Amino acid sequence: MTGKSHKAIGIATGVAFMVYGLRQGNTAFLLGTVSAPLTAMLPDIDHGGSRIGKTRKMVANIVVAILLVAVIAFAWTYSWYIDSYRTLLFVLVVFASPIIMIFGISQTKFGRSTIGFITKHRGIMHTLLLPIFMFLSVGLINDIYFQILILGACLGYFSHIIADCLTTNGCPVLFPISKRNISLLKIKTGSFIEKICVLVIIMMILALGFLIS
Repeated sequence: MTGKSHKAIGIATGVAFMVYGLRQGNTAFLLGTVSAPLTAMLPDIDHGGSRIGKTRKMVANIVVAILLVAVIAFAWTYSWYIDSYRTLLFVLVVFASPIIMIFGISQTKFGRSTIGFITKHRGIMHTLLLPIFMFLSVGLINDIYFQILILGACLGYFSHIIADCLTTNGCPVLFPISKRNISLLKIKTGSFIEKICVLVIIMMILALGFLIS
């Protein structure tokens, strides 16, 4: 689907996540309105023609810089045993690492010529590996705000994968079992049918936010 479609679905996902949390009396779920739309756009960083893809080298450099600062700060604060700092640094290190690894390999000649699945559009960034990794890591975090932030990010990323599975090209959601792209429908990217489908998806997501309690 187009970037605009993913952004709209990501925003709807964040709003639904927020509504669910507010109905539970937890205002921290407001964080989902930030993390869900951002990660709903993230998988397309493997596509050089997308808006986020055009900036991937800059993003990679920024993430690498953040990781280095996080590692240094972690070494400095570890002896103080301050849980909030450790949680923040854990999030930065753990979740930046796989993205940095993918970016790093994609920038090498070896990566471009040999590991095509990592560098191609709708390759490894369009699998469920990263959202599952993030979801499982939530249990290792003690801070409720970071837990909710990451859960929102998981939902946003997941929304992107599911939306692309509705298109003709599909996504390799069964990786590493299979690299075969799974297409649930045959919607053409950028078509009028996509716009209708996105509208229906948004309404369904928002309805879930109000109905699930």
